[in-house]
Amino acid sequence: MLQSNQTTNQRDSKEFINRLNALEDSIRELQLSVKDVADDKFKYGKDNELIQRDVKQEILTNKPEIKHIDHDAEEKPEQVIESKSNPQCAWRASPLINTTFEMRQLYETLPFDDVDGGVWKQGFDITYQQSQWTDNNKLKIILMPHSHCDPGWIYTFEDYFNQETKNIIDTIITALSSNSKYKFVWAEISYLHLWWEQASNEKKELCKKLVNNGQLEIVTGGWVMNDEANTHYYAMIDQLIEGHQWIENHLGDVKLKNGWANDPFGYSPTMAYLLQRMGIEHMAIQRVHYHVKKSMAKEKKLEFLWRQAWDRSASTDILCHVMPFYSYDIPHTCGPDPRICCQFDFKRVLASDISCPWGIAPVQITDSNVEQRALLLLDQYRKKSQLYQTNVLFVQLGDDFRYGSANEASKQFGNYEKLFNYMNRRSDWSVDAQFGTLNDYFEQLQLAKKKEEFPSYAGDFFTYADRNDHYWSGYYTSRSFFKRLDRIVESYLRATEILFSNINLKISKHKIDQERFPMDKFYTILSTARRNLALFQHHDGITGTAKDHVVNDYGEKLLVAIRSCHQIIEESISFLIFDKSYSFLLNQTLLTMNSVMEKYDGLPQRKLITMKTDELKSKTVYIYNPTDQQRIEIVKVIIDTYNVQVKYQTLDASFVSIQCQIDPKWTGKRSNTFSSDTFELLFLVDIEPYTVKSYIIQYTDDNPCPMSTIEYTDKKHIIQPNTPFKLSSSTTKAITIENNYLICTFSKSGLLLNIKRQQHQKKTKLNVNIIRYGTDSKSNSGAYLFLPDGVGKEVPSDSDVIVRIQHGKLVSRVDVLDKLYGLQYKLANTDGLDRQILEIGATTFLTMNSDIELALRLSSNINNGQVFFTDLNGFQIIQRKTYDKLPLQANVYPMSSMSFIQDDQFRLTVISAQPSGVASLKTGLIDVFLDRRLLRDDNRGLGQGVMDNREIVSVFKILIENRKDMMNVDQNSLTGYPSLLAHHLSMQLLYPMHTLQMTKSSSEHPSSNKINLFSNDFSLPGDVHLVNFRTLNDNLNDEIHVSKSMALILRKFSYDCVQDYDNLYQFNDIKFENIFVSEQIETIHQTSLSLRHTKKELNITSKLIIPVAEIVTYRIKIR
Repeated sequence: MLQSNQTTNQRDSKEFINRLNALEDSIRELQLSVKDVADDKFKYGKDNELIQRDVKQEILTNKPEIKHIDHDAEEKPEQVIESKSNPQCAWRASPLINTTFEMRQLYETLPFDDVDGGVWKQGFDITYQQSQWTDNNKLKIILMPHSHCDPGWIYTFEDYFNQETKNIIDTIITALSSNSKYKFVWAEISYLHLWWEQASNEKKELCKKLVNNGQLEIVTGGWVMNDEANTHYYAMIDQLIEGHQWIENHLGDVKLKNGWANDPFGYSPTMAYLLQRMGIEHMAIQRVHYHVKKSMAKEKKLEFLWRQAWDRSASTDILCHVMPFYSYDIPHTCGPDPRICCQFDFKRVLASDISCPWGIAPVQITDSNVEQRALLLLDQYRKKSQLYQTNVLFVQLGDDFRYGSANEASKQFGNYEKLFNYMNRRSDWSVDAQFGTLNDYFEQLQLAKKKEEFPSYAGDFFTYADRNDHYWSGYYTSRSFFKRLDRIVESYLRATEILFSNINLKISKHKIDQERFPMDKFYTILSTARRNLALFQHHDGITGTAKDHVVNDYGEKLLVAIRSCHQIIEESISFLIFDKSYSFLLNQTLLTMNSVMEKYDGLPQRKLITMKTDELKSKTVYIYNPTDQQRIEIVKVIIDTYNVQVKYQTLDASFVSIQCQIDPKWTGKRSNTFSSDTFELLFLVDIEPYTVKSYIIQYTDDNPCPMSTIEYTDKKHIIQPNTPFKLSSSTTKAITIENNYLICTFSKSGLLLNIKRQQHQKKTKLNVNIIRYGTDSKSNSGAYLFLPDGVGKEVPSDSDVIVRIQHGKLVSRVDVLDKLYGLQYKLANTDGLDRQILEIGATTFLTMNSDIELALRLSSNINNGQVFFTDLNGFQIIQRKTYDKLPLQANVYPMSSMSFIQDDQFRLTVISAQPSGVASLKTGLIDVFLDRRLLRDDNRGLGQGVMDNREIVSVFKILIENRKDMMNVDQNSLTGYPSLLAHHLSMQLLYPMHTLQMTKSSSEHPSSNKINLFSNDFSLPGDVHLVNFRTLNDNLNDEIHVSKSMALILRKFSYDCVQDYDNLYQFNDIKFENIFVSEQIETIHQTSLSLRHTKKELNITSKLIIPVAEIVTYRIKIR
């Protein structure tokens, strides 16, 4: 009867939650409708003002102004000063929802004193009263067996599968099939995919049965258990969709309810948001700073509603469980005393290959010892339960690559079954213990306590420390070459996805057969690229924490992904450009990518375009803009002559000359010699969103592109006097480069001194230095840990440092070439966004036999105090504070794509092309880590240092903005917002345009010199970003086939409103008919983020309603 009542209550609770979610959706839509009405009223009530602005807007592309908003200085819900000039920022008028606690509050109050807690070394003594449990108030124990299987770490992904994981899954399927009480959870779909490919039909059916009856729960359901510090939200979403789509195609309609992340080295609220918007209701995490865990345990806040810091409606809450002790292994999960818990890891019985380090081995459970052993274990369970608010206790039973044999599974399940049977028979113990999944636990938990009664939390869980002052801030930068490579692959994959889905639309509309354009063939290639990138998001992949040969294996897979994307881009654009004259059957390559990677650990290289020695004195290149906004930028190609000009053919078939520039082709990133027969051609392009456009390079002796001039601060560095370039030595004390927006001043030694914006009188002091760290003599840094030997020391310039200045019509730059590093400062002279930034390229190649870590230090006169801001996964901004009470390494945080400091006057933003560690250790400073080389292991399981460095160019855009034009955000606010300009600069850096060139074999003539991928009137609002347009798989007999369904994923930026940028963007409403041709579309459904849940049906005339700061997914089915 009790079970029946529980089931009824559970069903009622679920129904209530579903209704509540539906109501929240309705409220959000109503709020947006009210905003629309308010905006319309605003617009029509200001006719005179708008008419006056129209003349200006007609010239400056018709873009409205931006609202100005302010905040109180006190810790209060946000207050807004209404600016009558920008309805786009009306969302800031709604106050933030307060939470019970924040990480910032914990850090302010925690002593970080590392007191010995007794048996729980990092905690405190736990006591309890046995009388607190009764027949009506039992301690309910859910024991969750699991096996943590890294898709690459000490061994490669495939080696682990063949040696370990295949046997683990086989063992679990057999064990669970033998006893309906046995339960298990599985997280890594990448491994399940490999197992499925070689499993018998009988085993596949058993697997489905176990999933459907709840014995085997799929948790999170991602391709991997991704890292949460270095990853970008694009790749996080993509690897989760890849896993969720695999589940749908192979296991059916499996409801994913729970997230499991026991091993990532710190946690981001971005991941919590993505899971919640994918329909996952609960999550469990482990690697949280041990001081934070202790504090949360004392206050019984280890279970909480994790809420986004920017949330204004409490709609992002996800119930999160934090495991309280040192590790997720069995010695640290049953209770506070690992010496006792280890005795209940029955793989460690005598004669096992592993033992308990505390010296007491487990023993088999028998009738004669069951009482004593059960009571010993129950004491640990009871103590652990004192850290939580209910009598439902979650205990994990597993470790890395466990349950690999029938013998191990039999020992674990069999011995615990005896213990639980005995415990449950002892009515005087008031305990109910059983095997369970994560879902079983959360269902029981919410029967004991309503979800809304748990405390709420906002913030993240970085930087993680597991003991002493061992902070895991090293992996933010380890293997920086591969972190940069990750972003390159992401840019190619996203560009490919959007292009391929548009081809799918075209082929479906025109009924083009597979022989002419083999969609299934290319989709198989595309799936490989997706999965290789997804695999690298693993928390030992992008983190740089795997063995050398495993890192190399990841690199080879990423190179395959790049080549796969290249092939699809080449064939897709050829198909669009050459139209009916194109056929894949002709086996003729018409276009090739201009940038190639010959090997996974080398830098990308541009192909040479031959002009001087070729019969054809005119070459066509195609530029693909895969982003939401018009791009006015400089494109670079390599040619064999400086006698060229660049033209574009207009609609009336006339040719217009394009601004261009010839630069020397230096023989290396830190070289002072240049080629005598190859040159860099730079030319200015202007390309609409999601458009492919052609430009013509012509050989000419008449009025060719102007050549840049080269200047040295020391004439002894002029070593190639016989050259077509004008070479000279500088006679001034200071060096300047400038465009129509910025002036940058340098010393003769190449030190950046200041940046001045042309329309402002005041200069912003900005020095750039390279600093270096060694490692601590007692405990050394390694792949995971950053343990420096003190503060960073400035790397003095080499006595023979080369400082070289190139002045050009389009680009001017300063190169500082040191033996240890190279720095390149670049200004673009265009009317595009890049005119407002200084680009810095830092080249490093660490090969010395010593411990060294390099960082780029930006020193400014911005008075930010101890407060700075970093992004989380490129999705949101969080405020950081540098604490004097913490060691240096604790004040280093992950930067996925952006960081900034600010005061009342200025904001300095560093926009990054690659993830790394970042800090602001003193007022006015931003330190961005570049690379690290470490000789020794840091004792976290890897068993080696980090010595496989490659040459890497880390790229940054430096943006200085006026604070007076922005909303005055409270310095105590947990979140922050980039400007809209910063968002788009980041998109340009992460998603560069792609250049293709026609091959010699191409005798066909293109049907068009410009192709718009979407409808001709396509235009996204300035604050909306197309995250992905992804063709889905139509699974037939476990084979890959192109579906007629596609995922359209859109994001709406949250941003600081800056009046200076009111003419950069438009903010028009957008409907599906602005993106697609109505005849192409059969159905449109808004879904959960990973498409697992359908929310509502829409039509071609529906508005796209995207809440600010959110991501929305639509399933588009074509005819």
